[in-house]
Amino acid sequence: MATIGDVAREAGVSRSTVSSVLTGRKLVLPETRTRIEAAIAKLDYSVNTGARALATSRTMTLGLVVRFHEAEFSPALATYLVAIADAAREHGYGVLLLTEVDGESAIRRAVAGRQVDGLILLSVVEDDPRIGPIVEFRFPAVLVGMPADTRGVDAVDLDFAAAARLLVDHLADHGHRETTLATWPDEIYASGRTYAWRFRNAALDQAAARGMRLDVVSCPSGAEQVRGALWAALSRPGAARALLVHNDAAAAMLPMVLRDLHLEVPGDISVASLHSAELGQHYALPYTSVDAQPEAVAGQAVEVLIRRLAAPDAPAEAILVPPRLALRSSVRTVTPQS
Repeated sequence: MATIGDVAREAGVSRSTVSSVLTGRKLVLPETRTRIEAAIAKLDYSVNTGARALATSRTMTLGLVVRFHEAEFSPALATYLVAIADAAREHGYGVLLLTEVDGESAIRRAVAGRQVDGLILLSVVEDDPRIGPIVEFRFPAVLVGMPADTRGVDAVDLDFAAAARLLVDHLADHGHRETTLATWPDEIYASGRTYAWRFRNAALDQAAARGMRLDVVSCPSGAEQVRGALWAALSRPGAARALLVHNDAAAAMLPMVLRDLHLEVPGDISVASLHSAELGQHYALPYTSVDAQPEAVAGQAVEVLIRRLAAPDAPAEAILVPPRLALRSSVRTVTPQS
């Protein structure tokens, strides 16, 4: 039986593009759609999840447990939802969103009612209560996030600590010894979001090791509040001439702030950031950055969960997706005389 990968190879496109044609979720160029439809017809491809469910006694559905924080940047988080749904579909699975505030109860109901075959937990925090019922019922699941103790549950995430070190080193290698670090709101750290803590701690440690002073600026929630915090940090007398950003809303608002302050990149200020490539394209962010790689993280999470379903007693996996630095000439080299 042909797979979505076979169709993609026949049509000369990615599997996600085939998925877009099958679902109608994204616009695809007419000529590309024609190639894909021809490949589908040639290979007699179809996704028959009902037959697979009967054959395997499975629902062919994965539960995606979403735990948004009001201070997080929802457009960026949405990329993970779409990427996970696309990756699941490529394996023949549908996705059931579990968005209740009480995620622990939602998981218990989904497990007891056999609504899903496995679970993916998004926005994992330290000591996440949602892990409790997973461990209790030994239910197949994967965490998108890397708490200090995964409690034997599979986990996948971008290596945020390595990303922070990569960005700090890039600025230090260009001679910067003072840098402003624009971070998430304080409530994100208070909530225990693992990605925020791992990035900030590693950035501070690496800066100290490289002899760099980091001036941490916590950007509050809300577009105008973020804009105001950045304006205040970058306009104060003696402000550092380098900026490191780990806050999606701050990255999105930064071009407007720099325009308001008449600051040119990299002539007046060097900028480096961590954000997804999709966010960078949407907001036209011309900055050297580490890509958050939501599609890679989502793909790994789904693949780990599929392996867990096939081998329930296998050792737990903890996978950190390595960071990649994309250079966009937004960091200039400085000397002590600059």
